Amino acid sequence: MKLQSGNNAIDFTAQDIHGKEIRLSNYRGQKIILSFFRNVNCPFCNRRVHQLMFNNIHFKNAGVQLVLLFESSNEKLLSSSFHRGISPWPLIGDPEKKIYKLYGVEQSTIKMMKTMFVANLNQAKKETKELNLPQDKDASMNLIPADFLIDENFKIVKAHYGKHLDDHIDFNELKAFAGIGNQFKKTS
Repeated sequence: MKLQSGNNAIDFTAQDIHGKEIRLSNYRGQKIILSFFRNVNCPFCNRRVHQLMFNNIHFKNAGVQLVLLFESSNEKLLSSSFHRGISPWPLIGDPEKKIYKLYGVEQSTIKMMKTMFVANLNQAKKETKELNLPQDKDASMNLIPADFLIDENFKIVKAHYGKHLDDHIDFNELKAFAGIGNQFKKTS
């Protein structure tokens, strides 16, 4: 079941890649950006994570907590020097997709195929090539990303379910939610 604006966020407890127990409700009182990605090797996902990391200080200064989930295991995520460097944000592997199911994140072959018409796969691969990302042969090919903006009262302000593999909430919406002005660096 897909969640909508106005719904309460669904609490969960999971271990991040460093073995720290993460409970989403522990961030109540802060704004939370909860993002669901595909796998450790997805060029679209890693480009987006790179954009978030590039602007980390702005989110931190605004008091916004990011929580990022991948369908890859914590071990596979930790084997990537790129993913190890995401700290201080919790990065959680969920290969059984238990948390994905709680939030109604979907798998869709049609939306996966749509990606080829609306996104530039070669550009995404080029932008992430130097990251030397590990392979994840257990990952699905058709998991569609999703993002949730959660307010201080643990209410979902916006639930964004991707229309294709490269569809996340626009950075301008993230800025507005975080209360951040124009200090973001331009990202492509």
